[in-house]
Amino acid sequence: MAAEEIKAILHGRDKIEQERIIRWVAESLSLVATASLSPGNPASPTAASTIPQPNVQPPGSSPLHSKDIKTFVNEKNPKRDVQFAAVAAYFYRFECPERKEVIVPKDLDNAGRQARGYGFKDPLTTLNNAVALGYFDRAGRGEFKLNAVGENLVAMTLPGSGADANGGKPRRSRRAKRKVRARQLKAK
Repeated sequence: MAAEEIKAILHGRDKIEQERIIRWVAESLSLVATASLSPGNPASPTAASTIPQPNVQPPGSSPLHSKDIKTFVNEKNPKRDVQFAAVAAYFYRFECPERKEVIVPKDLDNAGRQARGYGFKDPLTTLNNAVALGYFDRAGRGEFKLNAVGENLVAMTLPGSGADANGGKPRRSRRAKRKVRARQLKAK
């Protein structure tokens, strides 16, 4: 029954989004796909064996993504340094030919230099702030791993529409709102 519900939820979504949802659920439940699990073995759960492996390619084939980090960052258009850190980690984990599961401050600084033309004053602080916001998990001393929240930020949220939640208008302070309201009442 659970499998049917999951199938119904995923039905109609594009393949990439389906794979991302399944990967997020598998990671959040600490499920790991192993070679011993196979669809032909009735004793093994088939759902765990079908967890997608992002951008896995056969040996000898060309890379699936030939973007460089500058192009990728420009497409995602991060607004803050912590968003940039998530974009860089996502690039190194899923888009780059030399995959990196974890990112270190030096990687972030190099990504900044390549994509933006300047590095970070303190990349470790930026990565720690990204951990505090929930985009990364600590993977060891000075190592950070992009988690499902950070992946979803890059894959689903960025690039934003360019408009804020209030339709792209700048936010008004309370004082400014009161002045506008007072003018409206006065005009009546």
